[in-house]
Amino acid sequence: MNFARLSYFEKVAVVAAVVVVVTALFSLANDWGILMAVSFLAGLGVLFVAFQPQMAPAMALPGSKGSLLVTLGALATIVTAVVGLTWIDWIGRHLGELDTLQFLVGLVAAAVTTWAGWQVLRAEGGRFQLGSRPTPPTAPPSA
Repeated sequence: MNFARLSYFEKVAVVAAVVVVVTALFSLANDWGILMAVSFLAGLGVLFVAFQPQMAPAMALPGSKGSLLVTLGALATIVTAVVGLTWIDWIGRHLGELDTLQFLVGLVAAAVTTWAGWQVLRAEGGRFQLGSRPTPPTAPPSA
């Protein structure tokens, strides 16, 4: 995997996704809730989408790179925000503690991942595309 071959915003998404993965693991270990596993998996998904052309060039992604990065980043952001809302009282009372700070850093990193994915999508032309691409019909063989 060659980090230098990524575009600027792909690099931003990768770095933010690494932070999401690490903070989600810490959140899971500190009992923030099993829902943080979704954020963890979304972060891993961002890493896979970013490096997929280098790891498996023959494999086609089920959508454009930008669309997938935005979707996975938004999923991580929404899930982390929902978990944060369930702990909002505790977060307010323990704002200076390392556990709370790492969680908030993970929330910001998830939002940065979404933003970087949006920038990649814009660079691709701004067309949101998920799902498999239809194959063009083939002409029937002539007799």
